[in-house]
Amino acid sequence: MFDLDFTIKNAWLLSFIFLLVSYLPIFFGGKGAKRLVDFSWMNKRGKRLSILIMVLFIFMVVVPVFFEITNKPELLILGFTFFTIGCIFILISYLNYFTTPLGKLITKGMYRISRNPIYVFSSITLVGIAILSESFLFGLLLLLYLMIQHPVIKEEERFCEENFGKEYQKYKKGTRQYL
Repeated sequence: MFDLDFTIKNAWLLSFIFLLVSYLPIFFGGKGAKRLVDFSWMNKRGKRLSILIMVLFIFMVVVPVFFEITNKPELLILGFTFFTIGCIFILISYLNYFTTPLGKLITKGMYRISRNPIYVFSSITLVGIAILSESFLFGLLLLLYLMIQHPVIKEEERFCEENFGKEYQKYKKGTRQYL
């Protein structure tokens, strides 16, 4: 169950790839990256929840280190499908995010499908890791992460409504919150 063997069979590799996909684009995002990590507009509750999400995220990156990747073919296929699709679309969502000028509502690319594609595809990637590591603990952390993520998203939507007004209202009516 707890395997600290850092070979290819260990789920640490999934965490490493997920970290790269989640944070490497921020280093190349320029001004858009600053917008991504600016929480100054959030109320105290939103900031606390965002910090809690970051702590949970750290745990979800560490937990797979202690588990092997499953050897069950059906779980391998399902898990790697979720993991791969999630990683690819996280990167595309970041590209859409970073190539939108500051002060403009992001509505292109993946943001036409979801108002929160980075959250959605990060969650899909994490579901893939949960399946591949067959970790109940990881699954519980993911569930908690998703429950806390929703109020943070609601806080971000409040910010968008205040800053983009009718433009955001129109976008909100035509684009799903998740998928």
